[in-house]
Amino acid sequence: MFQIDRLTKNNSSILDTLVVLLLIGMFVLLSTGVLVLGISVYNNTNRVSSENFLHRTALSYVANQIRRSDAGGGIEVRELEGTEALVFRQNFDGTDYLTWLYCYDGQLRELFSEEGFEQALSSGTEIMPLESLSFAIEGGTIDVTVTEENGDSRSLILSPRSGINGGRS
Repeated sequence: MFQIDRLTKNNSSILDTLVVLLLIGMFVLLSTGVLVLGISVYNNTNRVSSENFLHRTALSYVANQIRRSDAGGGIEVRELEGTEALVFRQNFDGTDYLTWLYCYDGQLRELFSEEGFEQALSSGTEIMPLESLSFAIEGGTIDVTVTEENGDSRSLILSPRSGINGGRS
């Protein structure tokens, strides 16, 4: 009888140990799965956030430049070396200065110079990566379209209160 009780206890303790090890293994496996899923969700969220940042930042930058220069018809669209540019005119102490906003060599660029002083497109300060920047002027509004390196495009329509000089459609 003593032998039978002992065998039953040994089988029971082995079975208990196997159940505990199986539960621990399942816990480790499920924890790893949840961790991998969490990393995937984080990476996807980070990628989408970066894409939205570029879209919003480029359009927001251009819109803020337009709003900042919205005085006395200080906004024009011109071409510089065959590249379309948004030009903001400002007067400091009787001298007119121009801020050129354009896309060149895969970058949104800004160039500040005295009016009449010609500079090369490559002289502009790089703001952010951008494939293209285009403007369409119609009836007192300006439609700004930005295209990113991946080909995604977004547009924004603004209506400057002071109007647009030298506008073309």
